[in-house]
Amino acid sequence: MSLAAFPFIVNPLARKAHKKRAPVNSANNLNSSSLAHFYEALSKGERLTQQEVAEWLGVSARQVRRLASSLREEGVPLQESFEDRRRVYYLEPGDRHADTVSLDLPERELLALTVATRAAGPTLSPTPLSEPLTSASASLEGALRGKVFSFIPAFETERWHFSRATSVDLDPEMFWALKQAIADRHPVRIDYYSAYRDAWSRDRKIDPLLFAVRRGAWLCVAYCHKRRKVLDFNLVDIEDVTIVSDEHFEPPSNFDRDTYFEGRFGALTGDSAHAVRFRVSEDMKRYFRRKVYHPTQQIEPAGSGIDVTFRVRGLEEIASFVLSWGTGVEVLEPEALRKRIADEVQALAEQYQ
Repeated sequence: MSLAAFPFIVNPLARKAHKKRAPVNSANNLNSSSLAHFYEALSKGERLTQQEVAEWLGVSARQVRRLASSLREEGVPLQESFEDRRRVYYLEPGDRHADTVSLDLPERELLALTVATRAAGPTLSPTPLSEPLTSASASLEGALRGKVFSFIPAFETERWHFSRATSVDLDPEMFWALKQAIADRHPVRIDYYSAYRDAWSRDRKIDPLLFAVRRGAWLCVAYCHKRRKVLDFNLVDIEDVTIVSDEHFEPPSNFDRDTYFEGRFGALTGDSAHAVRFRVSEDMKRYFRRKVYHPTQQIEPAGSGIDVTFRVRGLEEIASFVLSWGTGVEVLEPEALRKRIADEVQALAEQYQ
């Protein structure tokens, strides 16, 4: 069944205004209508002085301040500053609300959208987008209530489970600064901690291209001016982001978002490509027949087991993958990976003797 012109209201005050007609306080003209008009203008990006609001709504300067307080009590992050000795009210771009959005979607697509908000929740949980997503998901569920018939939105919460991203919570200021730089194509200067070298790289200039999530780690893929190539930067290890607002960059001509991740086994970038072949035991081969662990995975019969080949960049992550299978997987090539596994196993054996 199609739900024609499904209204998805994204203005929180609009939701409350149509339910609440009584004045929010006893002041003349200071009612929910004045509050909604004030908020609507701010949501469109207007910067309003206290005097402008007072003349527009026909209220006093004191009543305008009470309107501002009411907006904050409603959860609106109202900003104010003094310009030429005048009090100015405004909303940051990310805090403005769009007008009512109408969607004409079949119920199966509405179900997919509902589930998608649940699936995105764990991935976005370490980021400042987590709370807005939770609010949007609740708004969607409320708007669908009583309007769909093939599923019950409130029950879908109990029917799906998605694991939380393994990253620790990210610094909101750092996240939004990078988000702005990616959108506006401004370079940034960062302080970056390298866990591999256990050292800081200060005032490092990068051109941030996109965000990515790899094996639970939130990354910023960026062109590094120091290394002169595109690298991954773990957001957890980025501090002190400074946008170089007077400069713009163009992505490298040979950079492609999709092909960049081909051949990547894990979250880290390797310097060279390797053809990896390993023997999988009879007991373990069913797992490789049922799941593709890498886009380049190829399987060939080998006695009672199978031979599996990957083409990967870097050996660090593939080594961890092989070790996780215990004696069920044996590396056949390359020799460098065989030696790496053997050294790791020997070190573990000595540790437990």
